[in-house]
Amino acid sequence: MARVKDSNGGKKAVKKVRTLDSFKTVTPVSPEESAAALAVLNSATLTKTSRPKRNASKRASKSIGESIDPTVESADEGEEFVPDGEEADDVDDVETGNYESGVEDLTEQNALEATQDLEKAQTSAPKKRTAKRAASGGAKRGRKPKKSTPVQTDIQSPTPTSKLDNKRRVIRALKDLTSARDKIERIYGLNTQKLLGLAKVKECFETGSFDFDIETIQPHSKYYVDFSSPCSQKDVTQCLTLVTSDYRVINESEMRQLFPLNEAEVPLQISELDTHIKANQSIEFPVFPCGKRKGFVFSTGGLVTDIAWLPRDDLDHLYLAVSVSNKIDEPVHEDLRCWGEQKHTSCIKIFALDPKTLVFETYQTIIHPFGETWNLKWHSGFKDENSLGLLAACCQDGSVKFMKIDRTTENEIKVYENASISVALSQTPISCFDFTSSQTIVCGFQNGYVAEFELGSNVPSYYRQVHDSYVISIVTAYSGFEDKVITTTSVDGFICVYNPLSIQTTKCSLGRVRGGNSTIASYCPPVYGVVHTDGVNSIKAFTPKAAFASHQICQHENTVSALATSKLHPFLLSGSADGTLIINNLARRFLTGIKNNASVHKFLKLWEWNYNIEEKKYRLDPNYEVFNFSVNEVSKARVNPHGVNISSVKWNETCKGGKFYAFANNAGLLVIEELGS
Repeated sequence: MARVKDSNGGKKAVKKVRTLDSFKTVTPVSPEESAAALAVLNSATLTKTSRPKRNASKRASKSIGESIDPTVESADEGEEFVPDGEEADDVDDVETGNYESGVEDLTEQNALEATQDLEKAQTSAPKKRTAKRAASGGAKRGRKPKKSTPVQTDIQSPTPTSKLDNKRRVIRALKDLTSARDKIERIYGLNTQKLLGLAKVKECFETGSFDFDIETIQPHSKYYVDFSSPCSQKDVTQCLTLVTSDYRVINESEMRQLFPLNEAEVPLQISELDTHIKANQSIEFPVFPCGKRKGFVFSTGGLVTDIAWLPRDDLDHLYLAVSVSNKIDEPVHEDLRCWGEQKHTSCIKIFALDPKTLVFETYQTIIHPFGETWNLKWHSGFKDENSLGLLAACCQDGSVKFMKIDRTTENEIKVYENASISVALSQTPISCFDFTSSQTIVCGFQNGYVAEFELGSNVPSYYRQVHDSYVISIVTAYSGFEDKVITTTSVDGFICVYNPLSIQTTKCSLGRVRGGNSTIASYCPPVYGVVHTDGVNSIKAFTPKAAFASHQICQHENTVSALATSKLHPFLLSGSADGTLIINNLARRFLTGIKNNASVHKFLKLWEWNYNIEEKKYRLDPNYEVFNFSVNEVSKARVNPHGVNISSVKWNETCKGGKFYAFANNAGLLVIEELGS
């Protein structure tokens, strides 16, 4: 500063003006700081160069060093304090890029080029120094640097490749895992093969928000990962002891007397197309304002309780099993109750779909006395050449039935008297089931117990109480890298997770969701996630390895009623009581950091059913609508006509038909579409 006299004889301070010529020296910059600054700032300007933040620089330097040599460690590895929010973002970006699966690694050549570019930029743009800093010897302002602690090389860490353990932070919830790298390590572990599969899923499906290429799910694709279900790991065609099914073949007139369906025409509007639809009739989609969509609407003439696609790739057609009840106009009929045991006549229809021409025909009709059926599942390990497959279902009479579906040349109507395999316990009705291997299933009961059975035996290997009320859902979370984990959901809202090898020591509870829960959970193998609802309109998911880290997926405008996942891709379908069908990309939710949720994860409305009470007409709205992600849980539930409620939704899990899905509402209207066509 200099002082000059003013017009009144006084003195005032003026700033001394300095030009670029007055700078004669340039502060030297080390190559490590140059590369780190470039990694944080992404670019350098010629007119002004900002000094990088200390913590961000050290973490960036460490990330680059580890990409070159994994043994490099930072001096302040255990430091937890982050001065401000901007540095936290920088840390997340660097650590996300250093994800050890190899998705986005920095190379030695990139680090060298970054160093050269920044040194050149700083040489052309000299650094300003104030008189005060020059007098003090050019010391940097700010807090005093923390002394470096020498790394102890004589003590080996139990997890040498872990970064999260070295930070020594207490993780109590998902919000504590701000870094994407730390989050992936905590919820998936450090198994190299497992992370490699996740890297393939991330690279293949993260770029497409709501669609994917059919070639990526073919066995010859470089992105294909085989997530074989427990029941498909062994061919049990010769191992299972099947009872010969007693049945008789009847004609359509006899079927109308034995199991009458609603044959009245239903007024229907598909976008702008006004029409009527009868039972066993299909109407192909017209050209919508949003574009052409490949699919059709089919009327079953009854109440659809569940559907299931046949998982076989060696057939020319796609086969769909549909469980139908004739109590379509009586949603509170006593024959539809879930408590206790009930026996009456019901029906399962098998349909054949030509994926090219969309010809949808009835392949076989099965009339049975087991009551209503749900939890339809095909046994993918049963590969008899003379039969279509082995279909399993949870029946209203309190048992799990397996029925062998024979091949036919024309539509046959069969009345079954018994099943090929029956699993049951006396006076303890089974409410749900899932496969744990090719020859065993795990069942949930109405009294809150769970049990595991070997197919063909009614003596369980264990019978334990897990809940205090009705078990509405039981799901097997399988992986090739850890033990199987069973997830159970009860109607009182509690969710339990346990390892069947030791239920007493591994059982844990996720707490109680809002209200009760009546929606069946689902497991998505590509992201190792169990998807469930909170009892109302929110959808959540977690990995069995980190059950505490519950991910908010999306929210509906009404109560969620159906969920569907696939072993081929990470896309989730969810239906609600207001007739809305929504699709989510779980890879964008699980494999990214929590700070990028609002910009990365969104969900799309595919369809919406509406009902006009005055005209008694159903309307299918095909217009897409994108919703932004939100973590605010707001309970939304309103009264809608029972006919628009989506009762079931399923993906086709064959390689050639993996983009087909089907969903049905309570009016008996079945919609089948090929995604993205």
